[in-house]
Amino acid sequence: MITRVLLAAATIYFVLGLALGLHMGLIADYRLWVVYGHIGGLGWLGLGLVGAVYLAQPALAQTVFAIAHFWLHMIGLPVLLIGLTMTQLDAFATGHLLGLIGIIMLLIGALALLANLWTYAGRDRLRA
Repeated sequence: MITRVLLAAATIYFVLGLALGLHMGLIADYRLWVVYGHIGGLGWLGLGLVGAVYLAQPALAQTVFAIAHFWLHMIGLPVLLIGLTMTQLDAFATGHLLGLIGIIMLLIGALALLANLWTYAGRDRLRA
């Protein structure tokens, strides 16, 4: 279940990134380039790679660490992107706070992913 949602979300972020890039190019306003980069890096690539790992080792997607990473990333990334957008569009104080909250959630989620891979990757059976 988590694997399919990760891959679907990655694809959605891929399309959003392309749409934002096209929009910035059409109006020749590149203030949101930071948002564009984070959509591609943390959305498309990050979620896609984790989904690929879970396709290769499906048992990893069923651990408590995987569930923690999933929710922290799925909530933290939109919060970060909203914060970054606000900082680029002259709402710096609020955007900065949202960006910090989002990146802290992503960092904790990444630590959960690290714990998941460190603890369970390559094992035939999981103890979670």
